[in-house]
This record gives sequence, structure tokens and C-alpha cells, in this order.
Amino acid sequence: MGTKPQITGELRQIPSARIRPNPDNPRVAFRQRELDELQESIRRYGVQVPIAVYKSGSDYVLIDGERRWRCSLKLNLPTIPALVREEPSALDNLLLMFNIHSLREQWDLLTIALKLPSVMGLLKKRLGKVPTEAELSSETGLARGVIRRCRILMDLPDKYKQLLLAEIKKPKSRQKLSEDFFIELEKALRTVERAMPGLITDKDAVRDLMINKYKSDVFKNITDLRLIPKIARAERVGGDVGQARSALKRLFSQPGSTIEEAFSSTVAAVYAERDLVSRIEGLTEKLSNAPEDFVDDDVREQLEKLVEAARLLLDAPQ
Repeated sequence: MGTKPQITGELRQIPSARIRPNPDNPRVAFRQRELDELQESIRRYGVQVPIAVYKSGSDYVLIDGERRWRCSLKLNLPTIPALVREEPSALDNLLLMFNIHSLREQWDLLTIALKLPSVMGLLKKRLGKVPTEAELSSETGLARGVIRRCRILMDLPDKYKQLLLAEIKKPKSRQKLSEDFFIELEKALRTVERAMPGLITDKDAVRDLMINKYKSDVFKNITDLRLIPKIARAERVGGDVGQARSALKRLFSQPGSTIEEAFSSTVAAVYAERDLVSRIEGLTEKLSNAPEDFVDDDVREQLEKLVEAARLLLDAPQ
């Protein structure tokens, strides 16, 4: 495996007008509010951190610092401090940008996902094999969890990538859909397909319906999508599979059907029982291993309440 490319070079003041954006820059969303704040900072204090570029003919191509460069142009600054280095290879060009941003603010996940196939293809040529997740992480500076999440976005049909791309270009206060939404939805649908083959016959139609439900507040929390896999795995936890399939069919076909309704009508009680059993087992083990002086007045009072509650449940008619 090659050594990670490093940002080095000669520090110079170079003409702002002779700089070009990097066509391989994964970042595609430059939010206006953030640009305005940076522009005001540069107006007052100047460019405090040099940009990084490489020479290309009589011009320079950005490696790092496109926002600083854009703001400098708007402020009509004739020059900008820059580290000028030799032109990198296609792979090193991408890896430089990935590693720079892994140490600073993170790009939107979708912008990483859109460029990751190029990195993987170029790394395959360099390594002579398909890069592993660990190798991708080492070369790009991305955490392996980030890479896995990006791969989910990579597998989205193009129309949803474009929908999400348009969304992340909006100011954050106006964004409704997010990368987290699509990641949770895709994970949920994949679980349904594995656990209940044939239930989803038109995946895009299900995606569209769930997007509309979220945008219209039929469900408001992205984490509600995590209940869908629990419904799909009804057989594993001893739930009624027929009820679960029917509930998911309604959820994926009826605009007013909610995730919470589907969960509560099928496996909610089963999962609550499993949780209770797990807690009781944990408490029993802790009490069994407790030292003799463990029981003070407060503990005794709570244990007596626990015993009474348990006795009422055990004595109740079955």
C-alpha cells in the first residue's frame, strides 16, 4: 500500500484569478450562510490558512480551500496565500482531498459516496485487487463506519441521489430529507427483503411512499424506521408472522398507515417482554453476587416493593 499523500509545497501569494476549481472535488454543496460568514472573516482578518494548489500550465488547480478562494474572489482580493505543489496523480488528487477533510469538518456523506467509486477504482489499479474496507479507511482517512454508510448511499437509484443532492444544497434549516433518513430507510428495507422475501414487490414505490410520509409528518422521527426491521423479524422473537406481514403490507401501501401502529399491533409486546426478562436476569445476577452489607434501608425498601409487585403478578389468574 502506498504512503498517504501529504500537503506540502512552496508558500506563495498567487493571483486569485488564475486559480481553477478541482473537477474531482467531492464537495458539491457550498451553503450561502457559511460562505457569508467566512467572507466576513476574510474581509476583516484576511486569509489566515493558505489554500493548497498545484500548477497546471499557466494556472493553478485547487486541492484544498475552495471556499476561501471563492470568498477572496468576491472580495476582489488580487492574491491569496497558497501552498503550491507538484501536480498529483489522479488517485493522489482524490486522496489528498479526502484526508484533508477527514481531519477537519466532514463533507456531506453523499458527496463522499459519489466520489468513493472513483477512489475504489483507482486504488484497485494501484493495489492490483479490490481494496478492502480497512484499506479504504487507511487511504482516505474515513472511519470504516462512514465508508459503510456511504456504500448504502452509493447503492441508491440515481433519482434518489439527485433528490438528496438537491436537499443538501439547501440551508440546513430548510432541509427535510437527510442522508441519515435514506440510510435508515435502506437498512430497514433490506432487512424486510431478507426476513420476508417477496413482501416488497416495487421497492421504489415503497421508497416514494415512505419519503412522502416523512415529509408530511405521518412519522416525524427518523429513528422510527428502526422499528420496521423489528417487525420483519417477528418470527425470530416469537411474534405472529402473519400479523407482521399484513402490518408491513399496509405500511408500504397505505398513506395513512404509521410505523408506530404497525409496531404496536404486532411485536411491541414481544419486545417489551424480552426487555423485561433481560432486565430481571441482570438484576437477579447482581443480587446473587451482592455482598452481605449490600442491603441498606433504601435497598431493602425497594426490594420489598419489587417482591410485592412480583407476588401480585405471580398470583394473578392466568
